[in-house]
Amino acid sequence: IIPMPRPNLLYIHSDQHNPNVTGCYGDSLVETPNLDALAENGVVLENVYCPSPICVPSRMSMLSGRFPYENQVWTNSHILDSAIPTFAHAMGAGGYRPVLIGRMHAVGPDQLHGYAERLVGDHGPNQAGGKGVDHGELSGTAGPSRISLEKSGHGQSAYQVHDEDVTVAAVEYLKSLGHRKRTGQAVEPFSLSIGFMLPHQPFVARLEDYARYCEHITLPHTPEPFSDALHPHIKWWREACDIKEVSDAECRRSRSAYWALVYRMDAMIGQILGALQENGLAEDTLIVYSSDHGEQIGEHGLWWKQTFYEDSVKVPAILSWPGHLPEGTRCDRVVSSLDINATMIEALSCPPLPQSRGRSLLPLLQTPGRTEWDDVAFSEFCLD
Repeated sequence: IIPMPRPNLLYIHSDQHNPNVTGCYGDSLVETPNLDALAENGVVLENVYCPSPICVPSRMSMLSGRFPYENQVWTNSHILDSAIPTFAHAMGAGGYRPVLIGRMHAVGPDQLHGYAERLVGDHGPNQAGGKGVDHGELSGTAGPSRISLEKSGHGQSAYQVHDEDVTVAAVEYLKSLGHRKRTGQAVEPFSLSIGFMLPHQPFVARLEDYARYCEHITLPHTPEPFSDALHPHIKWWREACDIKEVSDAECRRSRSAYWALVYRMDAMIGQILGALQENGLAEDTLIVYSSDHGEQIGEHGLWWKQTFYEDSVKVPAILSWPGHLPEGTRCDRVVSSLDINATMIEALSCPPLPQSRGRSLLPLLQTPGRTEWDDVAFSEFCLD
């Protein structure tokens, strides 16, 4: 029996991307040609929900395959115990050398959590209670505070600069693998995770990107006036964040910038996918794109995340794997972000995580002996 070659993994993970602001999810305004092309060549999961609408709990759950209460990580100040195995540990146990470039948002001294190497770090304090990034004139705009709406518009966000560094490092990493391949050197299958900060607020984008949307942006589709009829927690939250009333001008500026940040993130993803193709590495590479949670973008009178409305807890998920996943397929089955974790582990034939709540989405589990997916099997799986 000739063993099948192990696939590569390119896992791209953004921060705070509402799937509704993506072309392949139905937005006719935003320009996301690279994610749309990925969708045309793979599978779009239409109903994926994150385990928590807060960065660190969601991310640590997506790493470990366990719910926030099982990790004892409920807020952005909690530390994931290093004894808890992660997706990266599973990659290592399966014979890969998992590499991380950019955002993970783990708190505490362990900034690898199973990754063998990290080429670009986070854009925030690593220690609990640590001082946040100095955003200069945009100080305070990265949190759930009215100031992020007041100071929205065009300019330069430190988060975008971080992602530009991440993109350069990712492209160089793929180029180095391509060089080894072209010069006849051994190239082991890779497991590469790329963490973006965008499109997380500050709602500030470079002028050239902002100008693409400021004249065409719409107001929220589901406005919710502040009143005593609101759920008590939502009423308190809007009072606490000073978003009882938000002017149309603030709303349009913030939404224009958000659309622009999604556009710019897509362009950077395009650079990475281009490097993958140009260096002869696209064949037998599973590409996965997702995000940690969504963004309210003014819907229901809310901004940022922190709630369990659809815009806050639903995330995009696009998977492309030529020859193994059907192209141009959509699945409306309700799944968890934890299932993405289990799917990547299964696809790379790595050992499953102990006590993981995620279920692999590979229908190969239902049809033993099948070597590739077909549209019929996938449709049956989605309707199961």
